[in-house]
Amino acid sequence: MNNQWTKRSYFSFSLPNKSGELARFAAQLRQVNIDMLGLWGYEEEQNQHRISCVPVEPDSFREFMNAGGVEMEEGTTFHLIGDNHAGALVETLDLIASEGINIDTIECVATGGQFGCFIWTPEKDWDALGSLLI
Repeated sequence: MNNQWTKRSYFSFSLPNKSGELARFAAQLRQVNIDMLGLWGYEEEQNQHRISCVPVEPDSFREFMNAGGVEMEEGTTFHLIGDNHAGALVETLDLIASEGINIDTIECVATGGQFGCFIWTPEKDWDALGSLLI
């Protein structure tokens, strides 16, 4: 297994469900030079979208959001990067399963011969997963 792992902070918050809101938010992040490793948006309610993100610099992102008075949740995710090929995640997923660690959520994407994913597990498994993969 030739993958790189890091333990990361992720944030989740709501934005209005209307045209241009995500673009406005992204422009504000650009103005203060906040970069993202990952960003997802899902419809939460009729008038709200739930946004989850993994910033490169969580302290800067937290400061930015707190200054704007945005309510958010913060948690932990594990970020994996590796060479992409058929079954690239199988060895890692088998290893995680062999230790009895349950994956709550996984988000993956591949581009340019590499894949990247974020894995969320129950908090009780963070130390075990970290020891296993890092």
